[in-house]
Amino acid sequence: MKTSFIGLILLWAIQNVFAQTNQVTFEPDEVYMTNMQNGIMGIEYTNPVVGYDGNRYFNDWTSGELFLANGDRITGLLLCYEEYLDQLLWLRNDFITGVIYKAGVEGFNLFDNSNNVVASFEKKRITLPFENDSADCLLQALVKGEYGFYAFRRVSKMPNALKLEDNTRYYVFNNDQYEMIKLRMRDLLNVSFIDKMKMESIIKSNKIRLIGNEQEFVRAISIYNK
Repeated sequence: MKTSFIGLILLWAIQNVFAQTNQVTFEPDEVYMTNMQNGIMGIEYTNPVVGYDGNRYFNDWTSGELFLANGDRITGLLLCYEEYLDQLLWLRNDFITGVIYKAGVEGFNLFDNSNNVVASFEKKRITLPFENDSADCLLQALVKGEYGFYAFRRVSKMPNALKLEDNTRYYVFNNDQYEMIKLRMRDLLNVSFIDKMKMESIIKSNKIRLIGNEQEFVRAISIYNK
């Protein structure tokens, strides 16, 4: 009985994957082979947090496009962003999960079933907390423009527990300048390259409530860019 139940789960999972791939036009096999040979794709993904409770994925397998550092664009991929390792995963044609080589990537977009962009990520070099060196990370672009608002979607291991906890970090960018902030008005107003009086006026006149509210931060910075 247990074997039959597991078999039904596997069959459902395979059918679900095929249903998603039916909405995606895959690039010719030679495109994949070329990119794998160039070291961009093909490394097989293994779960780094076996036995831990919690979700380490930003999304389910989603149709997407990939922007490479050499200027190329690859479409027709099933992509998933893994938040524990800060890695972009792709579902290969053989249904093995592969890892995209981050050094060769500039960013990626995820689409809904109507082909609308639902999330856009860009590679940014940032200094991580408690670390001296900067690193290339994949950040979700929540606001694009002269003043950008980005989320670094991370999960971390909880101390003394086999669980993952959300550890999302937020950054405000102005060209090559950036500052990490928390979702509170004080942090936004103290960003060195933000005009405090202008931002205060925007927050007040638009009745924006910033504390712990990602979407309200998006609204405030979007208006500030106008």
